[in-house]
Amino acid sequence: MTIRPRQFLTSIALALAIPVLATACAPVTPGAPDEPPVLQHIHQLVFTEPSQLLIGSHDGVYATDIESGTTTLLGDVAFDAMGLTAQQSTVFASGHPGSESPEAFAGPHIGIMQHNEHKGWESVALAGTTDFHILQSTPANTSLLIGVASDRPVLLRSTDAGRTWTEESPLNARDLSIDSEEPTLLTATTPDGLLVSHDTGTTFALLTGAPALVLIAADPTRIHGLIGVDQQGAIWVGSAVPGASWESAGRVSGVASAIAVNGDGTIAVADDSGVATSTNEGVTWKILIPAS
Repeated sequence: MTIRPRQFLTSIALALAIPVLATACAPVTPGAPDEPPVLQHIHQLVFTEPSQLLIGSHDGVYATDIESGTTTLLGDVAFDAMGLTAQQSTVFASGHPGSESPEAFAGPHIGIMQHNEHKGWESVALAGTTDFHILQSTPANTSLLIGVASDRPVLLRSTDAGRTWTEESPLNARDLSIDSEEPTLLTATTPDGLLVSHDTGTTFALLTGAPALVLIAADPTRIHGLIGVDQQGAIWVGSAVPGASWESAGRVSGVASAIAVNGDGTIAVADDSGVATSTNEGVTWKILIPAS
């Protein structure tokens, strides 16, 4: 692992001001192949195309067609997928191996794994050592990955599709996003509020005028657009531009654990209802996968 230290800009006490909500889970055991998936502890959601949603869960990564509802276990491997992102047909994941995961899923932390339809799952880096609770990418730079690992509140960045990583600024983030057109533009939900970076995470500053959010996702339908969820479950629509106006739209059901937005503006959330989608900024929802 290539790591270059940087001076912490905030104290460790401040960095630990809020807990990371997506905690590690016990090893998983896949169910019978003819049983419908039971998705527990959903950690991240990722759209790979307008109609396909990836669900990172305690039981593996599931690909779901939001139109037909068809859901399949990606690569037929059950594992605890904590961090999840994708670049077109290549999926990147982190977390912990399941009880019957292949040898490539090293324990206790699988590092960075990648999946494509030709090779299935294979290890990329940090096998056995690192558990990313957050992973993000952007179509604006197919080699860029950012994340936060479970063992330290520091932003990690890769510019070679996950093969090597460097430490950037200290960051106790609950969620991260990268702009869909400007890859240097990052946002992070933190105890101090919504932070923004214009240098791919080397430095962060408070995004003035933004609400205090727990979850955040880039909205590719608008320039520097953002959609987030606050602690009370309200959906907020705004921008990464300082001082931009934000509007509260709909609400999630109970506590949300993940959010994603596709190129058509459809929002997907994982909350107390299960996995749901909305085409009107959360005013109404369609249950895609009911809560177990």
